[in-house]
Amino acid sequence: MKKELASILLGAVLPLLAGPKSEADLGRIAEHFAVRGTPWTWLFYGDSITHGAVHTHGWRSFAEIFQERVRTELSYHLDCVINAGVDGATSLHLVSEGFYDRLVRRHHPNVVFLLIGCNDIVNDDCGGLEQFRERLTELTRRVRQDGAIPILQTYNTMQLLKDTSSIYYQGYLKRYNEFPAYNNVIREVAASEDTILVDHRKFWEEHAAAPETLDRWLAEPLHPGPYGHLQMAILILKQLGIYSPESKCCAVVPGS
Repeated sequence: MKKELASILLGAVLPLLAGPKSEADLGRIAEHFAVRGTPWTWLFYGDSITHGAVHTHGWRSFAEIFQERVRTELSYHLDCVINAGVDGATSLHLVSEGFYDRLVRRHHPNVVFLLIGCNDIVNDDCGGLEQFRERLTELTRRVRQDGAIPILQTYNTMQLLKDTSSIYYQGYLKRYNEFPAYNNVIREVAASEDTILVDHRKFWEEHAAAPETLDRWLAEPLHPGPYGHLQMAILILKQLGIYSPESKCCAVVPGS
């Protein structure tokens, strides 16, 4: 068992400057996949990108691809994967007791993936960057206090909306300008709270820098399309040490 556990850990993309909590979390995940014990519940909590609404065009979202990899390909049939993403949600929604109790706590998850902040940028009620930091920190601590492993994620790269006459233009411009700062706060909270971080933005900057690649990964200037969701799923699986290049659900290229 120790040899198998070590093999899974070596396959994980370990975060830079990982602390004792995130290393222990990765160890718990590795042990889950090395020893078939009690089934786990994996929960994805966030906004429309987690929800996979509209812009996946009928293809699977990253949460759905994760589910197929775990429950079908790895045969963890009794594990449960829940997508609790809500289109339009902000950190104010996610941290509220009504949302959190209904969408997270009642499921008693073992792992909670958090991806939030995009809509905070354009919602005046959210109060700006520092209040976002406070709420994300509170969410992360609450997940831990409930006995689950929190996994923070940054957002993908976005494009600037070219149609200046669009009713969405000002909102997209504000997001485009402030996305880097919000992603940095997500990284900083992951570091201060010592959580696993899946840095999608860093990966996209490295692998989708070419305009034609970014066009392929996005469905529109903000939301990932089918291929973008596939790339997000692959990075999550690599981060947790459960990716395989032979995986059928990770090898499918939407539109090909």
